[in-house]
Amino acid sequence: MTNMISPFGTPDSSLPIREGTPPLTRPTKEEVVAMPDEAQKLMENTWADQKARLDAGQFNLDWLEGRHILLAGATGAGLGGAFASAILGTNKAASVTILGRDIKRSINFETGNLMQAQADSLGMGKRFHWMNDGMAMEGKPLETLLDALKEAGADKVVYINGVAAAISGLLPGMPPIYIKDVDESGLFQWQLLPLSEKEIAITNFVMGEMAVTFPSVLEANGIGVEISAFADWRGSLDKASRDPNLREYGRHGAYSSSLYLPKEYLQEATRSAYGTDRKVLDIFYPMMRTRALPLIPGGMTVAAVNERLMDLEGITRRDVPELALMGLDFMGKALTDGYDNPFPRTDDHDVHLDEWMFEVIARLNNDENSEFYYKNWM
Repeated sequence: MTNMISPFGTPDSSLPIREGTPPLTRPTKEEVVAMPDEAQKLMENTWADQKARLDAGQFNLDWLEGRHILLAGATGAGLGGAFASAILGTNKAASVTILGRDIKRSINFETGNLMQAQADSLGMGKRFHWMNDGMAMEGKPLETLLDALKEAGADKVVYINGVAAAISGLLPGMPPIYIKDVDESGLFQWQLLPLSEKEIAITNFVMGEMAVTFPSVLEANGIGVEISAFADWRGSLDKASRDPNLREYGRHGAYSSSLYLPKEYLQEATRSAYGTDRKVLDIFYPMMRTRALPLIPGGMTVAAVNERLMDLEGITRRDVPELALMGLDFMGKALTDGYDNPFPRTDDHDVHLDEWMFEVIARLNNDENSEFYYKNWM
């Protein structure tokens, strides 16, 4: 029996407990009607931010010239969508192929439509493909992708994976983790629940095993891979937060319990490629305000505290459009300038705030007279 000493493995008796994770919600009719305009504004704002940085010489994407780009999970408001924005916006790539798996009534699907329209306006023709069957290592979806790449003239690709599909919860035998969060009623705490074997398998496979195996599937079918790039977060490195015997247990929330699982595949694939002729980057990003963040227990709350600490330290937050350019810049340098770091960091501006952040979150409360009243830190 573990003697729990972590404040994140012990419930706060002053706060209500909710079991599980934030529920998925269906969009309202009004939200569905507004989606095309929202998607348009998202894409316009993303490219406006990126174009200003490129025009100012902050980043150079000339390396895209003549290269074939394969983007997995590249629709919507996340990092993948911002990669696609920059690549289409610069109009340098020989071809762009986007893999998604989005329901029709979603911002992701609407941005996919807009990307197709943008490619059409650029006259890309068969040099652009948007396929909404998701990733697959065999069967009809893979055949369709291979046909599209051949049609685009892609004998080798730059493979960028931005897929988000993992489930928050506890692994078998692990004690509960309590994660503070906020809604209209104030501060409360999630109690993570055990995952089923199927949920664990999904979490491991989609963002982990399949993501890192996909390049070998392409190569087995005659498509070379110039470089593979994955997205990671520093919570996946915090192995101390997975040990119930330590005070650090659970401090990275769901990343301490299950969300780190697919990242271990990314890290192992990157380590294995280092020193070989294969180029693999596992790029670490900071917390990003994407549509996936509210689905992680406490995700929005942790991000809000993190941003408050950055404000207090005078640190400028890096948003998704800039972070995508930083990632593309790392890839370009690895391909053309001999950049050799397999684990680049785009979170170097705020990583040093983590210890402070953990102490603040552990003390957050609903007491208006307390220094750690949650509204003082968000």
